[in-house]
Amino acid sequence: MDWKILLPGIPVGSSRGALGWCSVSLLRLAGKLLLVDTGSYGDRGQLVSRLREEGVNPADIDMVFLSHFHYDHMLNFDLFPKADLYLSERERHYVVNGGFQAAGDPYVPAVLYPLLEPRIRLFSGEHSLLPGLRTIPLPGHTPGMTGLLLEEVGVLFAGDGIKNGREFAAGVAPPVFGDPNEALASYQQAAARARIVVPGHDSPFRLSEAGEMEYLGNAQAEIVWGGEPERLGKMGWRGGITAAAQAETPAAVPGRGESRPPDRGD
Repeated sequence: MDWKILLPGIPVGSSRGALGWCSVSLLRLAGKLLLVDTGSYGDRGQLVSRLREEGVNPADIDMVFLSHFHYDHMLNFDLFPKADLYLSERERHYVVNGGFQAAGDPYVPAVLYPLLEPRIRLFSGEHSLLPGLRTIPLPGHTPGMTGLLLEEVGVLFAGDGIKNGREFAAGVAPPVFGDPNEALASYQQAAARARIVVPGHDSPFRLSEAGEMEYLGNAQAEIVWGGEPERLGKMGWRGGITAAAQAETPAAVPGRGESRPPDRGD
């Protein structure tokens, strides 16, 4: 059993819109290669490069687990032509029956679902995907949002059930297109089941029995201005922005102590 974050989630946004830099992880388990989410359009080249650094070609991937059907988590599905795609039944219903439209959710590329459908393998609730690997429903952000738990080591790939540590520690729900009460209950579920959380848009963190969370590692991204240098000030841009995804001090976890958010950006 082995797991590695190929692309770390970065908790940043912009006045232009969501950047959608989500976590993408590779699992080696039971003789299978499994990818947790696929990232968005801008991740394609780097994702392929990171896989090849691990000695993996895209065609080697056996399984792709889609935490939910937002574009920034599933758009690169076509890079993996031999992989089965795993999606919760509840999320499928949200997509194909128009639930996302009723919720005002603009991030669902429903037009792509028919292209994926022949390869999609549906599951419901808690389900053993492989020995020692269990799906964990984390509804709220979307109704069918689902995490994936490596049971032996307690690592929860939470998708946007937990977008970032700041919201999680403060007990503030992520953007909700489902039920806000379910979103907060999903935080409690995660705190009870996981020892390490890989959020959808943040670095992984450890949960202690004492009720603290500690970030593991430091993910960075640089935004580079490609226009004329003299226009930077006029356009309100800053070149070479570094977004560090690391907390300097532990913070309490909902259900394990007093909530105290670390100082982190979105």
